[in-house]
Formats: sequence, C-alpha cells, structure tokens
Amino acid sequence: MTLQLDYQNYQPPYTAQETNHKMNTPGLIITNLSLLVFGILLVLAGIRLRATRHPAVLHLVIYLGAGFLAFLAHVLTTFDPPPLPGLPYDAIAQLGLNAMVLTFGALSLSFLRKNRAWLTYYWGMTVALLLVWSVLGFNLWSTLATAGTGFNPTLALSQTSWGVAIAVVLGALFSAFRAQPSSKHLNRMRYWLIAVTLHAVAGLVLFISPAIFYQAGTLLLVAGSVLTSYVVLTYHTADLYRLIGTALQFTGITAILAGIFYVGLSATVIFGRQNNNLFNIFFWSVLLAIGLAVITPPLWQYLSRFTGQLIFGRHSQNEKEIVQHFSRVLSSALDMQRLGDILIELMDQTFDIERGAVFVNERGSGPQISLRLLAAKGIDELPGRQFTPDSVLIQHFRQGGKLAHQYDIDMLPAFANLDPGERDWLAGLKMEVFVPIVRYGNVMAVMAFGRRANKSTYHKEDTDLMIALAEQAVLAMDAARLFEQLANISQEVTVLNTELAGLDQNKSDFLSIASHELRTPLTHIHGYSRMLLELTEEEAQDYSYVKTIVAGVVKGSERMKTIIDMMFAITEAHAGDMPLLMGPVKLAEVVRQATGPYLTALDERRIAFATKGLDELPSIEADATRLVQAIENLFSNAIKYTPDGGKVTISGQVTTLEDIGSAVEIVVSDSGIGIDPKHHQKIFDKFFRVDDTDHHSTGKTKFKGAGPGLGLTLVQGIANAHGGKVWVESDGHDEENLPGSRFHFAIPLQPAPILHERSTKQSEIETVHWNKKLVLKQTEKD
Repeated sequence: MTLQLDYQNYQPPYTAQETNHKMNTPGLIITNLSLLVFGILLVLAGIRLRATRHPAVLHLVIYLGAGFLAFLAHVLTTFDPPPLPGLPYDAIAQLGLNAMVLTFGALSLSFLRKNRAWLTYYWGMTVALLLVWSVLGFNLWSTLATAGTGFNPTLALSQTSWGVAIAVVLGALFSAFRAQPSSKHLNRMRYWLIAVTLHAVAGLVLFISPAIFYQAGTLLLVAGSVLTSYVVLTYHTADLYRLIGTALQFTGITAILAGIFYVGLSATVIFGRQNNNLFNIFFWSVLLAIGLAVITPPLWQYLSRFTGQLIFGRHSQNEKEIVQHFSRVLSSALDMQRLGDILIELMDQTFDIERGAVFVNERGSGPQISLRLLAAKGIDELPGRQFTPDSVLIQHFRQGGKLAHQYDIDMLPAFANLDPGERDWLAGLKMEVFVPIVRYGNVMAVMAFGRRANKSTYHKEDTDLMIALAEQAVLAMDAARLFEQLANISQEVTVLNTELAGLDQNKSDFLSIASHELRTPLTHIHGYSRMLLELTEEEAQDYSYVKTIVAGVVKGSERMKTIIDMMFAITEAHAGDMPLLMGPVKLAEVVRQATGPYLTALDERRIAFATKGLDELPSIEADATRLVQAIENLFSNAIKYTPDGGKVTISGQVTTLEDIGSAVEIVVSDSGIGIDPKHHQKIFDKFFRVDDTDHHSTGKTKFKGAGPGLGLTLVQGIANAHGGKVWVESDGHDEENLPGSRFHFAIPLQPAPILHERSTKQSEIETVHWNKKLVLKQTEKD
C-alpha cells in the first residue's frame, strides 16, 4: 500500500451533475456574498479575540475561518481557469464545511462552559474525522478507490461529521437547559438553539440536494453563522421572547388598523360609485379621513395595551405612581426588620418574584462589608458574607449605585478579578439581579431579585423600578437605623441609670461596711490603749496582763492593716499595676499556708476539709504571697457560705483552656448555699454583696459572715495579673437543698509577660502599701 497524492485522477465528493449548479448566477452571487459575510465576521471575531482571549471567541475564529476557507475554495472553482489548476477546490470546500460544522460543536461546548475534558475528547474526535476525510477526499490511498461500487465514502463521512456535531450540541444544550440557568443565560441558549437548527437544516439540504445547497442551504448556513457570532460577541442579547412578541404585536396592530382603513376606503369607493355628486363624495371622504386620523392614535394605544396583555401577560404600569407607592409604604417602617419585610413584599408585588432576599450591612464590622440576611422570600436560610472594601462587586455598587446581574458577574470582563469565594457565594444564592442601597458611597444593604414566576427576563423598565425602590429605601433605612440607634441609646441610658443606682448603692454599702469593718478593730485598739494608759504600777509589773493588752492592740491594728492593704491591692489590680514577685512556687505549699489559719474554725464548725491532686501539680513561676492571698480568700468564702457539718474541697489539675493555653487550675468546692447564676459575674465587682448589708456581721469563718466585699475582687485581680482567670459555677442559691459552689482559679504554666516587677524583696507579712510607708519613714530619718 503506497501513499500518493493523485491530483490528475481526483474525483470530487459530488458528481459533476451535483456541482454544475455553481456556475448559475444566483448561486454565484449568494456564494460571493457568503464569503464577504464570513470575512467581515472573521475580522470582528479577531478584534474581539485580541481584546479578551476568551476560549469561546477563539473557537469562533476557528469556526469562521473554516467557513471562510470553504466558500473561498468554492468561489475559486468558478474561475476559468482557476488560479492553481492542480488543486482540488471542491474537496477543499467540502473539507472546510466539515471543519466548520465540527468546530461549531467545539464552539458550543465552550459557549456552554463545559469542562476541559469534554473539549479535549471532542477535539480529538474532530481531528480524527477530518484526517480520515482528507485521506478519502483527496484520494491519498489509491487502494481505497471506490469506482464502480456506487458508494461515496467521503459523502458518508461528511454526513457522519455533521450528524455527530449536531448531536453533541443538542445534548449539551439539553443538559444546560435542565440546569435552570438565569433568564439571561437562558435567553442566549434560546438563540443558540435557533443557530443549531439552522446548521442542522443546512446540513440536510446539503446531503439531500447539493444543487440547492449553494442557494437556499448557503443562506441558512450564513444566517446560523451570523446568529452564532452575534451571541458570542454580544454580552447582552435582546430578549428573544420579547423580540418575537413585539413583532407579533406590531403585526397584529398593523393588520387591525389596515383592516379598518381598508373598510373605510372600500366604503368610500362604493359610495362614490352610487353617488355622482362630487361635492358629497369629497365631503364624506374628508370626513372619513379626519375620523380615521382622530381615532388612530388612541386606538393604537388601546391595541398596544390589549395585545401587550394578551402576548406578554402584563399590564401597563405608571412608574410615577409605583414610586409614590414605594415612598408611602416604606415611610411607615421604623424598625429594620419591618423594613426588610416591607421591601420583600414590594419586590414580590412589583416584579412577581419566585425568590428574593434583602441583605443588610452589619454595623460595627469596620471597613469590611458584612452582609447579613434581613428578610427573604422562597428561601429558608441564606448564609451571610463579608466583602473587602476593594471588592470588585462593592466598587461596582459604589459607582453611582449600579446594579449587577448575575449574568454580568458570570460573563463580563469587568468581574473577571472577582474573589472566587465571593463569586461562589453569589452563584449559590441563585439570584438574577443584585441592587445596592447606597448612601454617600456606603453600601447599606443589597436587594437580591430571583427568577420571576413567569420565567421572563428583567427589562430596562424593570431595572429602573428596582433602582427607584433602592433610592426610596435609602431614606427609610436611614430612618430605621436612626430609630434603632435611639432605641439602643435609650436602652443604654436605662442600663447606665441602673448601674449608677447600683454604684450609688455600692457606695452606701461600702460606707456602711467599711465603717463597721474599721470601727471594730479601732474599738479594740482604742479600748486596749485606754487600758494601757490607765495601768497602775502594780498592773504594769504584771507581764502577762500587759502582754494581753498589747496583743489586743496588735490584733486590732492587723485587722485594720489587712482591710486597708486589700483596698490598695484592689486599686493596683484595677489599674493593671499590681506588682508581682515571681519565683518558683509549689501550689501544694501555697494551699497549706492559705488554709492553715482556718483549721481550728473548721473543727469548731464540724466542716470536713479535703485536698485532691495538689501534690502532683508541677512547680510554676508565680508570686507565692499573692497566690496565698487568693486561695485564702476563696477558702474563707467557702467556709462562710457552708453550713455547719458541710464539706470544703480543694483540688488541682493541669488543663488546657482556650484563652490561656496550658494552665494549672485550682478548684475550691463547697457544699454550701450556692450562688444565683445572675450573680456569677457581679460577685467579682468591688463591694458587691448578695445578702443585705443592713444585716452585716463581721467574721471570716462565721456562717454567712460578711466582710468588706473585696475578697473576690482581689482574687480576680491576682488571677489577671498572672495572665489567668477566675470563675464560679453553681446551680443556684438554695439554703435548704445546698447546691454548693465551685470556684475555679487558673493561671498559665508559663508566666505571662510581667509589666511591673518589684525590685525589692517583700516579706510574707508586709504588703506593698505598708512597705512604702516604712521606706518613707526611713527616708525622713535619714
């Protein structure tokens, strides 16, 4: 088997009888005009390709190039002699047509956005079919000669190519229609379906009667190519249904008016034949003309409304009245949620939407545009989305409050750089049009319009009404937000008044508690001091008696010192200036020091005490003195609110907390009266007491014994200074069932950055304030 190119014995795919039609003048004119049309379309597609580099435009250029080659080769066959007599122009023309229709299939897949695998497989099949046709069509294999068999393999292969291409396109189109795209995408696909039909009919004409193809078939193919180029090169195609409906409407109105004019003209002719009086004929003719001129404009308007309702199923709308209706309804909304519901209702009434949504920009989100669903129709729930200030969509909205079609977001180059996450979110909403509510360049909200119930496209008059609705909603949304702000301010003022009243009460409570707490030790000091002052010589010689008096003075002064030092420590903690003396600390030893002074009181009140897991805790870097203060206050608090015969437990463990990380946690649990959950945060406030301060009684271990209301505040300050935290758990306050309380004190295993460190060592007895006083006195002496 040898490969040879036999131009001398070349037989075209069609017989001479099938192709001699090309010499006919009409066919020649149509072919030349077709070549001109393909040339113009090819130039336009090439210009667009340089600007966009879109895959569909590239396929269009290949498609038009193949068509141009086919018609150019066909035109060259009409030259006598042809430019290159040895070339098989008929075969080149047929190959060009095959390449054109096969490329139309690839163009359709690209237009419908099928994945790369589809295009790869299809192009592989296309190249294979064209290669096989070339082998047969150009007689490259002499052994495949089919003379005398009556079977034309090139014709069969051409028919196969056209059939495969049309079948692939129809299958892809059917799949795209089933996906229920947006109305604008749907409109483009309807145009494409017409183009496919024109290509299919042209192919049928070609294979049924090639003699007719270069006249009627060529016109069909050119029409299909023009329509294909229009759809690919035009982003916004005219609404096909509206175009057809408008044509039908115009034709119907014209026919009715023509009938009326015909009846009038016929009546004039009949009247003229029966009446020889020229004046009467002229008079009635003029009268008829005036009557027709008078009734034609209103009749045209009436017929336009009637046929519009009949064809498009819509009534004429007065835009001014609709906008006034928008204004009246929206002005009644003084609540943001109510405003969202009204907007959805107006969107539904005006545009008959199947689904829609109103998203509001959350306040307090900073420069980000945080859209939250406010109201919706036909949707159970939609996720919100944050947009950056430089988002392509947000910038588009800010440019004069422009709306955006989902179709534009999918197709226009202006949205090519849209963030993929934002693009996916918008596509997932399955909406048609997004209309921003913008004031002074700030996107306040976005209205999203879904598909209409009648599946029609949103037209210019519809989008104008959408923008008018958005403009009316701006003022209403401003008013609703102002009303919302006033309501929030009123609520905040109420809260502040309550807090001020509480602070005033706290001040009164503090004065009451402080006077009681300080007066008791002061009374001891004053009493024992008077006793010292009134000592007789005999009593002064009694060492034990004098020691008892001095011990009373010391006890009272230590109590006063403890209260005052606690106040200073809380002040430092509140200012974030609590000094810490960091060092290695064993928490088991801290607990022993903190609980030691209370063991006698526990025995007296028959309260069981147990520890758990403390010896297993690792050594940490902390201020041991402060930790003893914290645990002592928690332990004292547990004893005071546990009835006689109860139980107090201190446990420890290493844990991981979300806001601290690896930490050591000490839990002080009791079987006491518990704490109401509404007080779980307030008990750490200064001077806060759950019980009535009028029934205040001093005591560190007495049941329900009160203190100055500073212990838990100090505990919180110590925890915060170490980078930790303290919190309470309790099911509630119940003096009968005794639910108990659990105070958690947690500090990190690794010490937090210390802002203030003491440079002088502090003993376990001296406090910061006391030490400052001693240093000051020493300075004065020097």
